Amino acid sequence: MNGHTLDTILDFHARLAEKAAETKDLHKLVASLISETVKYMNAASGSIMVYDRQTDSLKLYVSSHHPAHKSQKGGLVAEIPVKEGIAGKVFESGRPIVVENAAQADIKAKLRRADDSGSFLSIPLKINKKLIGVLNLNRSSDQAGFAASGLTRLRSVDTMIASLIEKESLLEALEENRREITGLYEISSILSEANDFTGRLQEFLKKLSGELSLERLAILKITKKPYHHGKTDETHNFDILAAHNLKPSLLQQMFRSVSSRMQMQLSQSHGLLSTEHEALRPPTLSFEESDGSIRELFCIPLLVEGQPSHVLLVSRRYLDEDTRQAGKHYRFLHLVSQSLSMAIERENMLRQISDDQDLLYKTNQRNLYFLEISKDLTSTLDPYTILQKAFNNFKKIIGYTTIAILLFDDIENSYRLIVQPDEPVSVGYQKKLTHQIFGLFSDFPSDPPLTQANFSKPIFFKPQTHISRPAADYKHTMHLPIIIGDKVRGLIHLARRHNEPFNNRDLDSTSEFTGIFITSIKNALIHKRTEKLAFTDPLTELFNHRYFQETLSHEFTRAKRYAKPLSLMLIDIDFFKKFNDTYGHLVGDKVLRHVAAIFKKSVREQIDTVARYGGEEFAVILPETSIEGASRFAERIRSSVEESRVLDESRKLAVTLSIGVACTSITNCEKPSDLIEASDLALYKAKDTGRNRVMTFKESIIKDA
Repeated sequence: MNGHTLDTILDFHARLAEKAAETKDLHKLVASLISETVKYMNAASGSIMVYDRQTDSLKLYVSSHHPAHKSQKGGLVAEIPVKEGIAGKVFESGRPIVVENAAQADIKAKLRRADDSGSFLSIPLKINKKLIGVLNLNRSSDQAGFAASGLTRLRSVDTMIASLIEKESLLEALEENRREITGLYEISSILSEANDFTGRLQEFLKKLSGELSLERLAILKITKKPYHHGKTDETHNFDILAAHNLKPSLLQQMFRSVSSRMQMQLSQSHGLLSTEHEALRPPTLSFEESDGSIRELFCIPLLVEGQPSHVLLVSRRYLDEDTRQAGKHYRFLHLVSQSLSMAIERENMLRQISDDQDLLYKTNQRNLYFLEISKDLTSTLDPYTILQKAFNNFKKIIGYTTIAILLFDDIENSYRLIVQPDEPVSVGYQKKLTHQIFGLFSDFPSDPPLTQANFSKPIFFKPQTHISRPAADYKHTMHLPIIIGDKVRGLIHLARRHNEPFNNRDLDSTSEFTGIFITSIKNALIHKRTEKLAFTDPLTELFNHRYFQETLSHEFTRAKRYAKPLSLMLIDIDFFKKFNDTYGHLVGDKVLRHVAAIFKKSVREQIDTVARYGGEEFAVILPETSIEGASRFAERIRSSVEESRVLDESRKLAVTLSIGVACTSITNCEKPSDLIEASDLALYKAKDTGRNRVMTFKESIIKDA
């Protein structure tokens, strides 16, 4: 180990862990880590440089005794173009470089003293195979030069530093998203207020103008002109829903000026509103005002009820903005336009409800019930809470024995059957109901089609009344398809035990009820998808590192409070690099997904937490599980993976795991990081003693002794 004993290495990592516990400031933590790394590697100085995509350069992130020159303001002049210097070449190639004598190197080293002829070591920093920067170390001319073995000693450090830098970047992005979401909420909340819709739109435009420094704004409803014989081009009129700093005469002039190009955009609106391109700059239309000034005009189509029938017109002077800021600007406009579309759609729906109230609400009581439903459905973003509230209120309008809603869940990728009986039901009743609904719905052209594979186990809410006898078989039924985005995505089913059949009024009420809650369900599923994406690893569909850390902190606190054991497994795929190097990264990804699927099948649902810790490492949190129980569980997982095979074309690839297990009842843990460290030590022992095995932290101590 070139003079570095195991104790030296462990002492180094202990100092790193100590530094990690001292601060929550990730930038300061990285600075502390580079300082410790300089000491550990017996270097004179060190630095970390991070890639800036906008300038295509490497910028100094942190340093320890860095030899760069100082600017007049005292800051480090620390930026080099990619491909220049030793650091630039390392970043370009993605491979480390060791220069034993910088004075004799053929690569011009940037950010160094001109008379320094010492040794230089530079390694790439990667996270999930993505290059994010470089780590540089140098020794003075009176020190021994770096050797290639120094790269091995830095293997764990570079991953840790890269992860922290990436985490800081992600946290900054999250903070930006938080600010964006706050702005969106403030603007969008205006549209949900209970005053007149025109006034809300006017206030909305005023707020949007201040948020993005826009000069003129208008919301238009586009209508086709009556067809005239001999005209082949389709033309449009418009109605002004709201305008800010725009007189009707100027708006008419603007509309005539860009009418033909606006029509083209309207015809392509589905493509313009694709979420895949939501951050891209929308097409710009130029408009010259009477004073000769040129305005940048955005025409953003609004999809209302699936049709590009409305337009958000935005005008401002041309501004020189950097690409990144411009992208955020246009993304904000895109998101705002979606909220506006939904608000207009919601207003149209409410207006339609108002227009049809004589048909739908025969009594004052029925009117109050529907208003109560609408209020409840907007009070939460939990899909099943929405359904529960809908059940409770709809029962007051239509008498039924059982209501059931079959709805496709995009997050779980399955059809969920949610049932609320009016009375306790027997097992036979449940089976009959489930069979009937499955048979009914399978005849609909649903998207996706209903199969036994994607049909989840029914969820039965408790009945509203409590009687001892089971409910009798239903005598009358009524069912309607649930349509979301012009696709059949579910079924609402009503059943009655008594002899009164369902009538057309019941059908109309059910249809109206479905129309009211469908928007709430759609918004709830969007919210649920956003939440899941924030905490899910996209490749394995396991929880990500962020979710793991939050869950471990929560479970650790709970275990301490109630004096319950908490076990942690850290898992590493043995020789994972071999799969990537031998068969390619696609096979490596397949191995990761294969192992993740076994983990998901093995853990206790809604109790244990399995997450991708990073790279080929995984973590499993086992609440209220002893070290013995965790070890047995770890052995079952290890055995299951060993007995399985990854199928790739005609090959059957064997995969093995090394697992480290620790428990709060065995280790003297004061904080979650202590439990991670104990598990990691056990994992190290498992790999060091031959791999494809389970080691507990207790066993590792015994073997060290």
